[in-house]
Amino acid sequence: MTLRALGDVEFFVVRLDTDHLSPHALEALLRQVEAGAVRILDLLLIRRPALQEFSLSEVDADEFALAGLGLQTPGIVCEDDVRHFAAALPVGSSAMLVLVEPTWAEQFSADLTFHGEAIMATQLIPAAIANAVLDATITTS
Repeated sequence: MTLRALGDVEFFVVRLDTDHLSPHALEALLRQVEAGAVRILDLLLIRRPALQEFSLSEVDADEFALAGLGLQTPGIVCEDDVRHFAAALPVGSSAMLVLVEPTWAEQFSADLTFHGEAIMATQLIPAAIANAVLDATITTS
C-alpha cells in the first residue's frame, strides 16, 4: 500500500439492527463513495453485550468488495477508538464504526494551499444540535 497524506477525517457511529452490516448500510456507503463525497478509510463492527464489555470485529472484506466498496487504510481505527465509542452504545446494541475522509474537503484544502491560503480550523456540529438550533431560531422569529 502506498502511503499518502490524509485530509480531515470523521468517525461515524451507526446503530445497526443486527450484528452484521445490512444491505441498506452498504448501499448508503456505496452511494457516498460513488458520488465522490467520501473515501472509506476503515470500518469495524462494535457490539456491547454488557455494561463493561464490548467486542469488535473487522468487516468481511469479501462482502464489502461484493458491495463495490473497499477500505483505503484498514487497521487505522484502533481498539482505543472503539472503546471510546462503545461506551456510548446502549447495552445489547450493535453499531458500525466507520472512519471516512470527506473528499470534497481534501480538494478544497489543496486548492487553498495552492494559492498560499490554509484552513485554520473546522468544527463538526452534529445534525441533532444544528436542527435544534434551527428549530429554536424558527420559533423565535
